[in-house]
Amino acid sequence: MAVSWSAAEYVTRVVVQTAQATGQPVREVARESFALTLWTWAELQQMDREAAVDRMGDRTDMAGLTAMAYHEPQSLQKAELRYLSAAGRLSRMLDETRDRLTAVAAAGEAARVRAGAGA
Repeated sequence: MAVSWSAAEYVTRVVVQTAQATGQPVREVARESFALTLWTWAELQQMDREAAVDRMGDRTDMAGLTAMAYHEPQSLQKAELRYLSAAGRLSRMLDETRDRLTAVAAAGEAARVRAGAGA
């Protein structure tokens, strides 16, 4: 069922919503050019739609990850690696991990050499 607005109701709605979204007094917005107010309102509506789509995508991703974690935890680890790689963090994390493991291995080897030399 479509909502039927009179021209005055539509203008009032646009002015009030624009004032609320921009933090301006309604009277100040009403004094501005209606073309500018309408353009601002349309941009704000588009931003709201884009944010709603982003939220839906986030919820869908979360639901998929939750299902994956429950049913296929190994697939979740692969997805996490793809995410980290795409985010550009994987190479740094791998470098840091490699450096730590190299240091641990070197310390272990040095301990073995000392233990062998002391025997």
